[in-house]
Amino acid sequence: MDAPERLLADRRLFIFDLDGTLADTSPVHAAAFRAALAPRGIQVDYASVAGLTTLQAMEILIAQAGQSASTADLAALVADKRAAARSNMAEIREIAGASAFVSRAAVHHRLALCTSAARMTAEATLETLELAGRFDPIITADDVAHGKPSPEGFLAVLNRAAVGASDALVFEDSDAGLAAAAAAGIDAVRIGEGGSHWDELAADLARVTA
Repeated sequence: MDAPERLLADRRLFIFDLDGTLADTSPVHAAAFRAALAPRGIQVDYASVAGLTTLQAMEILIAQAGQSASTADLAALVADKRAAARSNMAEIREIAGASAFVSRAAVHHRLALCTSAARMTAEATLETLELAGRFDPIITADDVAHGKPSPEGFLAVLNRAAVGASDALVFEDSDAGLAAAAAAGIDAVRIGEGGSHWDELAADLARVTA
């Protein structure tokens, strides 16, 4: 049994990240950050902030540009970025094979979501992917004081689901998300570059649940 199969076996709860894991949202969010920060003349390296909350990302991008922003300015920039992203939800696509894996996993497992997105954005993304109603609980940036790489979100999922860390498995694409899972004591599978792909994981899951 290879490493992903070992991790998939005997778990009660699968916890999914959203952006970059289930949904290919990078182009939408990168464009939204660029639109929000354009008046400040700030260039956006979205890869450097992927996986973080919008507030965390804004703080980093502004600092990288050698600028500062008041609390009120940050709040306005976050609102502008989120509005820009939500206006382009139709551009979002699933990560190849994600929906099929979720459907297969739902037969034997409880499914949860832990995302750095705001709840309204996360719900809109799930609607776009036709994955609404598949996850319970859902923990978003609105539900925690500290985003990934803090373990707060994943610990909240475990608490609400009444499942121990050893009975859960996280699916993540970002370094921040993987660090958060590790800090929560939950095993994780990296999705995407340098990790696993959903079609491969679906085949592994079929073997361990046969």
